[in-house]
Amino acid sequence: MPTGTTPHHTTLPDGRPLLLRPAQEEDAAALLALLTRVVAEQVYIGTERPPESIEAERRWLRALARRRRALALVAEVGGHVVGFLTLEPGPFGQKDAHVATLGIMVAPGFRGQGVGTAMVRYAVSWARRHAFEKVQLEVFASNARALALYRKCGFVEEGRRRAAYRLPGIGTVDAVHMALFLAQEDHHQEEQPCPSSAPT
Repeated sequence: MPTGTTPHHTTLPDGRPLLLRPAQEEDAAALLALLTRVVAEQVYIGTERPPESIEAERRWLRALARRRRALALVAEVGGHVVGFLTLEPGPFGQKDAHVATLGIMVAPGFRGQGVGTAMVRYAVSWARRHAFEKVQLEVFASNARALALYRKCGFVEEGRRRAAYRLPGIGTVDAVHMALFLAQEDHHQEEQPCPSSAPT
């Protein structure tokens, strides 16, 4: 478990309890099921094939847990895993150690209900405590709900890869690169409602 990663209990806008906690190897089956559902939708993440087995998912979770300053976060509602978020430091050592890349998925039926917002809040707070200066991500330009969430949380668009993906039923879409610069986020905290109530 990464240092400083503690379970956090909060409440969704509709009153349901939400638990955010570090992912464990025992979550492999639930996470594989979640990833399989999201992959099948074909329009939210670039991955086209989930891991081949629960054991492969366990190995990936073990490898992530060994990475210094990496976060694997599970969201639970009613005892069921409904979201998963990762923050990973750059791969090049000291050159990009100040940058964390965010990945997130939320189960169908739980989007637009505050799960993603709570997870991003937690991740931004965690990144700040672990001395990251920038959190970055990539999102399909067609994913309006995700774009609105990231903008609400203070992320800004840095650029686009034009027509980077072709999605079923949608066609070609841009890959939108977004980032949150934590020093600026701290300075303008009152203007960024998403990170301001992040857990400690």
